[in-house]
Amino acid sequence: MDLSGLTAKTELLKKALHIWAVQYRFVIPREILKMYIHKYMHERMNIARYGRRYFDPAVNEEYEKWLTYRKSGTMQKPNRDLIWLSETEKLDLSQTEDCDYVLLVSKGCHTYAALGDVNLKEGDVIYFDHDRRDSYGNRSNPVLKPDFSYNTLRSFNYIGRCFAVRKSLLKQFDQTEWNPYYWLLKLSDQNLNICHISTIAYSDQNPMVCEEETLRRYLAESNTEADVTVNPDGVSCTVKYPVQDEPLVSILIPTKDGVSVLKRCVDSIYEKSTYRNFEIIIVDNGSEMPETAAYLEDMTKAHDNLQTVRIDVPFNFSYLNNCAAEHASGDYLVLLNNDTEIITPDWLEQMLGYAARENVGSVGVKLYYEDNTIQHGGVIVGKGGAAAHRWYRCEHDQKGYLYTLEAPNDVSCCTAACLMTSRKCWDEMCGMNEELTVQFNDVDYGLRLLKAGYFNVFLPSVELYHYESKSRGIDKDQKAVKRFFEEVNWFKEKYGDYIEHDPFYNDGFDKNYDYKLIAGTGSN
Repeated sequence: MDLSGLTAKTELLKKALHIWAVQYRFVIPREILKMYIHKYMHERMNIARYGRRYFDPAVNEEYEKWLTYRKSGTMQKPNRDLIWLSETEKLDLSQTEDCDYVLLVSKGCHTYAALGDVNLKEGDVIYFDHDRRDSYGNRSNPVLKPDFSYNTLRSFNYIGRCFAVRKSLLKQFDQTEWNPYYWLLKLSDQNLNICHISTIAYSDQNPMVCEEETLRRYLAESNTEADVTVNPDGVSCTVKYPVQDEPLVSILIPTKDGVSVLKRCVDSIYEKSTYRNFEIIIVDNGSEMPETAAYLEDMTKAHDNLQTVRIDVPFNFSYLNNCAAEHASGDYLVLLNNDTEIITPDWLEQMLGYAARENVGSVGVKLYYEDNTIQHGGVIVGKGGAAAHRWYRCEHDQKGYLYTLEAPNDVSCCTAACLMTSRKCWDEMCGMNEELTVQFNDVDYGLRLLKAGYFNVFLPSVELYHYESKSRGIDKDQKAVKRFFEEVNWFKEKYGDYIEHDPFYNDGFDKNYDYKLIAGTGSN
C-alpha cells in the first residue's frame, strides 16, 4: 500500500494547524483564512493526483517520478549551427569548421536527446540544467540552476561543465588548457548575454568539486583583491572583498518605544562591530514612553556618531527610511530593524566588500529567530503568491540547495531588516517606494535595482538575530488586513513577471516549498 499520499495529507494538516495556532494564535482574519483555505485545497488536489505536495530532489525515486510528470514543452530547432566539442588536453577549435556555436562537453558529461532540440536564442553563452545518470540509466542529483548569477559563479561553478558558447568568443581561449570554469569567469566580465535554458539537457557523472585554484587565478589576473576561503561543504568558496578607504556607513534604525529591544540592537552594534567608521540614525516614530526619550537623550550624549530624528506620522517603513537617509552622511546605508542583534563582528566589512562592487545593488544577510531557526535566507519572488523569505523556519545548520546557505549567492532581493546599499544606488532608485507602507517595499527596491542591471547578493556568512514582530506584532485588525491585500494586489500587478519567474529560483521548484520539485501547478 502506497502511504505517500496519506503522509502528505498529514503533513499538510500539520502545516495548517501550525499557521492557525502558532502564527495567529487561533485568531485568523477572515480574508487571510480564505487565502489559506484556497492554498490548502489546491495542495490537496496535487496530493490526490501525484501522491504528494512536492517531489524531493534528494530522493532518487521521487526525482525519477517527477521526470515522468514533467512537461518538456515545445522547443524550436536551433537557428544556428552547433558543433559538439569533447574535452581534450587543450581547447582545439580547428575541427569546428564553419559554425556559430560550440557545445563544450567535458569528460563524464553525456547529452540527452532533448539538447538537440534546444533553441539557442541569441545568447552568447547558453547553459542548461543537468543531473547524474548511472550505467543502468537511473537518474539522480538534479542540478536545477538559477539564471545568470555573477556572484554565485564566483562561489563555485554552478553553470557546470557542459555549455554552448559563440565560436567567435571562444577563440580567445583556443589552444589553452581545458578549463570551463576559468572560461566562464572570464566571459562573465565581458558584458555578454549569458542565457539559462531550464531543461535537463545532460548528465554529469562527476560530482561537483572545489575549483579554488582556478578562482584564485582568475581573481589575480583580473587584479581583484579578495580573500578566498573554502567552505565546510568542500566545494563552494566564500569570497570576501577588502574595504577600500574606510567609507562612512550610515545605519538607519526606525523605532517606536520598546527601549529594551532597541537597546539590545544598538549595544550589539557598538560592542561587536569591528568596523568603526559608522554613524547611527535612530528614527523615533512617535514614541510615547518617557523612558524612550530618556534613553535616546542619553545615547546621543554618549556617542558623537549617533543622532535621533523625531517623525510623528503613521507607520510607513519606506517614508521613515527615506527621511533617515536625508540626514545620513555616509556613502553606504544600512537599513536595520530595531529588533535585531549583531552576531558577526565583521558584518559591516563583509557587506561593504560587496556593496562597493560596481554591479552590486544591495547586500542582505542571514537572520535567525531567537530559537536559532532561520528567519531570512534571501527572498523568493512568487513565494506565498507575492514574495517571501527563503529557508524560513529551517534549522540554523540547514544545508541549502546548491550551497545557498553556505556561499555568497545572487538573489532577486533581500529583506530590509538588515540591508546595505550604496548611496549611489539609493539615489538612483530615489529611495524606497512610499506607496508601500509595510509590505514589499524592500522587495520593490531590490527588483528595481535588478531591472537597472544590478545584482542583489545574499551573504550567509553574516549573521544576525531578528526578533521579528517584537515591536509591531502580527497585523490582525481589519485596517491592517485591508492594507495588506492592497499592497499584495499592487505588487502582483507591477511584478507579475517576477512572480511567474524569479530569475534566481528555478521554475522547476515549488514556490512555497523551497527547492522542492514542483508537483503539478505548485502550491500557490
